[in-house]
Amino acid sequence: MWTDELFGNQKPVIGMVHIQALPGTVPYDREAGLAAVTANARRDYESLVRGGISGVIFCNEFDKPYSVGVGPHIVASMTHIIEEVRRDAGGIPFGVDVQWDPKAALAVAGATGASFIRGIVCGTYCGDYGLLTPDPEGILAYRHKIGADGVKILTNLAPEFSSCLDTRDICLRARTAVKSSLVEGLCVSGVMAGARTPYEQLRSVKECVREAAVFANTGVDFDSVAGILRVADGCCVATCLKKGGVPTNRIDVENVKRLMEKAREA
Repeated sequence: MWTDELFGNQKPVIGMVHIQALPGTVPYDREAGLAAVTANARRDYESLVRGGISGVIFCNEFDKPYSVGVGPHIVASMTHIIEEVRRDAGGIPFGVDVQWDPKAALAVAGATGASFIRGIVCGTYCGDYGLLTPDPEGILAYRHKIGADGVKILTNLAPEFSSCLDTRDICLRARTAVKSSLVEGLCVSGVMAGARTPYEQLRSVKECVREAAVFANTGVDFDSVAGILRVADGCCVATCLKKGGVPTNRIDVENVKRLMEKAREA
């Protein structure tokens, strides 16, 4: 599994650096400016590294409402932030997630040296933003075009805040996502950010897919992380690492240390 090489033969716990709203989005704080956004991202990244996290994903989490295709200002801002944050803060494996634009994520990943992206790469979904049908061929062709073939692609099998219109069993969808869309990783999620990943779905997907990494994508916490890592190849974590468990707060390094201690019980 590619995760063994990237993360040193361990089941990775990947912490989220939730970047505050970027220039050009409705919630962006023009008065504080990009410097404040960068400083907060740096604090979260440093807390994750000091806490012993396996890797991180930089995500424009607060660019709400999300766009199916982001503008070049988002790509430029995220690239700048990642470069600034990682310059003096130590290097651990990292990925990029640009909501809801995997091509933009690949562009940022290629420019910053990220090892993987997370996004929505295949399937058809309906939710808060209407219908979403990504183009797997176009996404992989773009990866090759920009020379980012080494960047692994993780796709979400059930994006948060939406429902899959494909009525096939999740295991069959997982198998065909790997075989026909050539993704290297699968993310199994709860119904929304912070919601517990359905354990039986996670186990079923892992049992039926051997050639791609399977990640628990939401709701991982101190009580569940060890059990999840006994099944999955890794997990993505956000809410439980924030101060007080509040999604909009900064990362608490003590929460990171506590979670990693629990993860070692897997």
